Amino acid sequence: MRYALLGYGVSGRGAEKLLKSKNIHGPDIFDDTIQSYPSVSSCDFERYDKVIVSPGITPDKINIPANKVTSEVEIAYETLLPDAKIVGITGTNGKSTITYLTWQILKQLGADAVYCGNIGRTFSEVVAENNYNIYVVELSSYQIDLLKNFRMDAFCICNVTPDHLDRYRDMKRYTASKLAALKFVDAEKSYLLKSTVFEDFNISKSINFIDPELKKFPVIKNNILDFGRFYADIGSYSLPGRHNILNLAFAMCLADEVYGLKGDVSSVVFSLQSLEHRCEKFAESKEVQYINDSKSTNPESTMTALNALNGNVILLMGGRIKNADYTGMTKLINKLVKKLILFGEAADSLNRQFEANVDVETQICAGLAEAVDYALLSAEAGDTVLLSPGCSSFDCFSNFEERGKYFKDAVNKKLKGCGLNA
Repeated sequence: MRYALLGYGVSGRGAEKLLKSKNIHGPDIFDDTIQSYPSVSSCDFERYDKVIVSPGITPDKINIPANKVTSEVEIAYETLLPDAKIVGITGTNGKSTITYLTWQILKQLGADAVYCGNIGRTFSEVVAENNYNIYVVELSSYQIDLLKNFRMDAFCICNVTPDHLDRYRDMKRYTASKLAALKFVDAEKSYLLKSTVFEDFNISKSINFIDPELKKFPVIKNNILDFGRFYADIGSYSLPGRHNILNLAFAMCLADEVYGLKGDVSSVVFSLQSLEHRCEKFAESKEVQYINDSKSTNPESTMTALNALNGNVILLMGGRIKNADYTGMTKLINKLVKKLILFGEAADSLNRQFEANVDVETQICAGLAEAVDYALLSAEAGDTVLLSPGCSSFDCFSNFEERGKYFKDAVNKKLKGCGLNA
């Protein structure tokens, strides 16, 4: 078997590592961004049995024969032991948190589980290093587009809101990409957030819809999250906001499918932690709390972060703007935000969308450093300084992790320099 590898990023390196661990020849690497490798356009597909396509590349645009297209996720799946189980998770916002929560729940129950995919290490890298009983795999829409023979034991779509419309021509195509993953799992082991976005699609009645109001399935009452066969007291659950209760609901349903839950499972809730850069409270000083939500790259995720707070928010937004409408945020900004700080490449564009209807004080800053300075000078007791950019990080940072780390370091340095220990 001879492989070509298109794109030598995180996904491509994971695929290469897996093939080498299985003593498979190759692959030959093609990448348009690394000078030491030939360009993707120079690849003679007829020379290869399989072409491993990285998620950022659209196979149809470069005319790869359909029978030769595979992906890092597919080749990892093909090398799994027969009794290994896969939990798949996708959605526009929240999928990383659900992936992490599901893994934590399974580990607490004693399962030999690992989380991977579009979060942390790639699926193929993890498979190359060790054999696990359960793989909790975050899947992006780009990765789902490349699936063919994949099979999951449980799966969820936690939400679908406008995103990646530079690749998908409209919301219907983007939603269809997410829903395509249902082909790779039994319907009754699938969980979708009950939403109008799915109304135009013919979805099996066997699929479990999670009620966003938590009045049907599961039901929440007096801090008890009740799934019928099992339940949990979430009074000690530390992740803030209603959205994180929904994230927990998805995680518990998925864990139940592959491990089995029964009766009172409150014990697994107490020690659950959030991922870094996702509504992460990392400092508090002089009754001001500081929250890093750098993972926010679209307006919906910023709105979710705001809804988890009670007001007096100093909100930092900016970065590189996506093809998105931010005007739907104005009512929430007026309700909860005390000061709005716009920074980076997107600052002027965001200001144009907001200025007619946002009634709070707005400050435009060149970059995140200036935004942090202004936020700390403005903050008073009872305020929350929230970085929830609503934009990609690519104007100044390589990724949202780098942006979030910069924000935390800058805040902590300022607090320390002012003698205000975090």
